[in-house]
Amino acid sequence: MVNSASFPLYVFEKDDWSMFLVESPERVWYHIEPFDFENDEYLFWDAHGRGVRLTLLGGKLTKMGTLTSIEEADNEISLHEAFARYSQALGVTVDTTGTLAEVWARLQSNVKPVEPPSRLSRAAWKVGCFGCVLIVVIFVLIGIIKAVFAR
Repeated sequence: MVNSASFPLYVFEKDDWSMFLVESPERVWYHIEPFDFENDEYLFWDAHGRGVRLTLLGGKLTKMGTLTSIEEADNEISLHEAFARYSQALGVTVDTTGTLAEVWARLQSNVKPVEPPSRLSRAAWKVGCFGCVLIVVIFVLIGIIKAVFAR
């Protein structure tokens, strides 16, 4: 059962000041690490900016933990303060006025996409992997040859 919290949930990670969105109750555990959740490393707000707390079936999180409720809570910082810290973590200055969706969009426009590895690094990776496999094969063959000639 998920109480009156409105999605998306804004999630702030206390250790590195990063943030992400949880779009629906089914996606709650997509980004959240069980150990960090149990150690209270996250702050949550609903779509209206109200602080919320997540509770779980049995009170412990497992890989298949079940979200039982989302209740209103007093977070140690406001969502706008979390936005400001996230902006600092990104190394940019972002205007945190306006609707939550507008501020989030401005913040996300400063997030650099993860670039795929270059052709050169992919080629080096392939050569490195091939080299490792080749070395293992050589050692296995040496072992077999030694075993055959030891008789």
